Amino acid sequence: MIKKLVILSVVFCASVLTGGCSLAGTPEWDHPVKYRLRVSVPRHYDAWVKPVQFEATGKRAWWHPVGITTCCWKAPGNGNAHLEPMPDYIHVTWFSFAEQQSYTRLIHIPDPEVLRERMEQPAPVQRNGKTINMPRDTLVLGLAPGGTVVLWIMNWAETAIEVGRYKAVKIETHPEHYEKRTERYLSDHGDYLREHGLQLDRW
Repeated sequence: MIKKLVILSVVFCASVLTGGCSLAGTPEWDHPVKYRLRVSVPRHYDAWVKPVQFEATGKRAWWHPVGITTCCWKAPGNGNAHLEPMPDYIHVTWFSFAEQQSYTRLIHIPDPEVLRERMEQPAPVQRNGKTINMPRDTLVLGLAPGGTVVLWIMNWAETAIEVGRYKAVKIETHPEHYEKRTERYLSDHGDYLREHGLQLDRW
């Protein structure tokens, strides 16, 4: 079970997942609600994300492939893992092309149903001159240089609410496994990286 990996976790700061309030009922939405998890990274800091693992203790354990992940930070990103049931553990491992370093983090969600209730709160967005009534039904993992992991709930980037912030740990890395993709990454982003570096204080 993935929760055995908790010894790899180093908490960066306390999660605020227990915030929020209960709703009297589920509102009517303009689009079908599909609770899902996606992964994002900052622009110019592409990553290779291994399959994300989930566990709803006593109910189900599953995983979802992600792969190459690009732009953008604090926005719905790559992958489309369905969260049913809502997990209480999420394990993510990735390779940062900018750093040539791998990281891992096990995230514990102490009360999945409270998180679901927060995601169900209305978060209208404006599109093509119309107001679309939607919940924040996407849980986004933001992966940044230095091992910063941020968890948001949102439907579009402008509705994002940060619900957790963590620090991943470095693990054994084999950059040679990503050599071809690293060459492509440096061709696209090498000039930016040389000029700006990792900008660790931004995340």
